[in-house]
Amino acid sequence: MRKTPDGSLGNVSKSTTRRGFLQKSAIGALAIVGTRALAGCDGGTSVTGDLPGDTTGDTPGQITWSFDREADVVVIGSGTGLVAALVAAVKGAKVLVLEKSAATGGSTRLSGGVAWIPNNPVMKEAGIEDNRADALAYVRKMSKGQSEDALLEAFVDKGPEMVAFVGSQTDIGWQVTPLLGDYHTDWPGARFSGRSIGPTEGDAFNQGPILIDRLESAMKAAGGEVLLNAPAKKFITRTTPAGGLEIVGVEAEVDGARIRIRANQGVVLAAGGLDWDFERKRHFLRGPTEYTLGHPGNTGDGLRMAMAVGADLRNMNECWGGVVFAAETAAAMAEGKPANINAMAHRRMPGCITVNRYGERFCDEASPYDPAWLSFFRWENWGDLRDRNLPAFFISDKKMRPDTTVGVQKADTLRELAGLLSIDPDGLEATVAAFNLAALQGKDPIYHRGESAYEMGYGPTLAPIEKAPFYGVECAPADLGTCGGARVNVNAQVLDTDGLVIQRLYAAGNSSGVGGPGAGYGGGGGTIGPAMTFAYIAGGVVADQDRLVLEGDGASPVDGAAG
Repeated sequence: MRKTPDGSLGNVSKSTTRRGFLQKSAIGALAIVGTRALAGCDGGTSVTGDLPGDTTGDTPGQITWSFDREADVVVIGSGTGLVAALVAAVKGAKVLVLEKSAATGGSTRLSGGVAWIPNNPVMKEAGIEDNRADALAYVRKMSKGQSEDALLEAFVDKGPEMVAFVGSQTDIGWQVTPLLGDYHTDWPGARFSGRSIGPTEGDAFNQGPILIDRLESAMKAAGGEVLLNAPAKKFITRTTPAGGLEIVGVEAEVDGARIRIRANQGVVLAAGGLDWDFERKRHFLRGPTEYTLGHPGNTGDGLRMAMAVGADLRNMNECWGGVVFAAETAAAMAEGKPANINAMAHRRMPGCITVNRYGERFCDEASPYDPAWLSFFRWENWGDLRDRNLPAFFISDKKMRPDTTVGVQKADTLRELAGLLSIDPDGLEATVAAFNLAALQGKDPIYHRGESAYEMGYGPTLAPIEKAPFYGVECAPADLGTCGGARVNVNAQVLDTDGLVIQRLYAAGNSSGVGGPGAGYGGGGGTIGPAMTFAYIAGGVVADQDRLVLEGDGASPVDGAAG
């Protein structure tokens, strides 16, 4: 069942919905612009002018602009960037999506397909109360001071609009995702359920393909196009008369050849993060992350392109975090495959703890996966200045064998197991004895495991480790993806290092510096919700952008007044 533009549930025809949404929604109210005619065709255009710009000019002072293709809006990346493409296409723009890989979707296709959106219309339809004030209180605390207040407000205000738009324009039927509430239920403004929503079809934790396929289908039905195996390489720019920078197109590689694509209204950068760019991750992130669950295509291309045109950066010290089985993940990544979520589910189970090489516990094993990542990084300030909690190990007994077959050690005693894993045996035995005593009483006085409403919602998590054989396997922090990138404003426009807009360039998702917003992760779908929201904003703004006029076009600009 689709959502009507006002967020209520109902069956509405595609044509009626599209027209109604453009008339009634906030995005339509910005400025409804009729379909703009293209100056050229896909066969290519070439014009000459006198102003500073692209370096392909024949002589100094004379610029020749040569393009192989032309579109109104170019979207780089086909994950959550499809929302931007859909908005622009519905508003009448000719849209071209460039996808680096052989299939659309990126990390979103690999995900559960859930979006975290406070105060959304789906939860209201289900009778779950939420409001703007509580949503803002929660996201402010979540951001850890790494987001401008204006961006927090844009997310809270535009997120519900995005949900209604996607529901009205696609075959996605939204529902509140069961078992997923806010990850910090003890914070002001939190909700136990309702803010995490996903498609009504499929496995509640494997709906990424449904989300992507429905977005892509609707975007194509609205006239948009996707080029696969078409990595973007660089922006084509010119200097404006005022001295600023303007994006006029994109250079991409298609079928092994470089092509130049003119973007008459603008470019939306939604190419994902730098999950597989391990050199830059070493220099930007708070701690080492050798492992990732991110899509292998996320090698930081978008970040490098943004930096090349002077974009400012935000939130670069953050990533979405998790925990993985080390040996299993190393083997997968050696084959170019990302990690899986097995360890993140295993770590909270009764009869299992996580320890460091001293045999010490160092975290609440049942916590949400994102903050668990941070617990691994605690430096010793003596000797070799090592991370105290790396390496780390899952320890369990007969009741809870590790959910992997790679790298697991098995022993009849804890002391023997400690020797196999190079863990201090006295420390491990003491830790397990203390944990068992508390677990039998249903308590964890040190790390408060199992106390929060979020943790209790998944059932019991405390049980002693006492029945041989005992198992141990190395675990490690991993990122689900990085969440720092080009700094944007509330219109999703990319800003340079002086805080000025880089004309006709927009960013969303993990290519932008929006984050959750900021450093935190609100709940299930905490990556996808903000990414879809700022893609929605970008698509609406770029679709209302005046049409590009280059030197030598022989045409006058088309104004952006409502038609």
